[in-house]
Amino acid sequence: MMMLRTLATIGLVTFAMMLHPEGAPSAEGDAATIVNSGSTNRAGFRIVVERSGAAEFTATPRRRVVQPGPMAPIQMTVPRALTERFYADLKAASPLASLAEMHCMKSVSFGSVLTVALGGDESPDLSCGDGGNVVFGNLIRDVNEIVALFQGK
Repeated sequence: MMMLRTLATIGLVTFAMMLHPEGAPSAEGDAATIVNSGSTNRAGFRIVVERSGAAEFTATPRRRVVQPGPMAPIQMTVPRALTERFYADLKAASPLASLAEMHCMKSVSFGSVLTVALGGDESPDLSCGDGGNVVFGNLIRDVNEIVALFQGK
């Protein structure tokens, strides 16, 4: 019986390691998630950034368009200074849902929504500006810098 329990534990640990390879960011509440919804004419994306700086970019298909199989995620490490500033700005902006939502004109074909979430708390659309709110502006700057790191890949 003890041997069976040990084998079961080893199996569970192995399975968990396969689901979350070393160095890959987790989707747990401790990681921040940046999401671009995409649009009819443009693919969106999701970037998960852990406090360690480990980050993963996953493209999402364009809306209403059948596309070939999913692209492989891109993994990289966000520079420590940017990661620390990003998490400090997330904390300063908390709760994210309380940030004033700005509205802006968007194209039906190209308009998308850009948000950041941490632990179930999600920001309003970051792509419409900060409305003069410095805390919101700092968060937008950080998100744009992280997105730019992956767009350069």
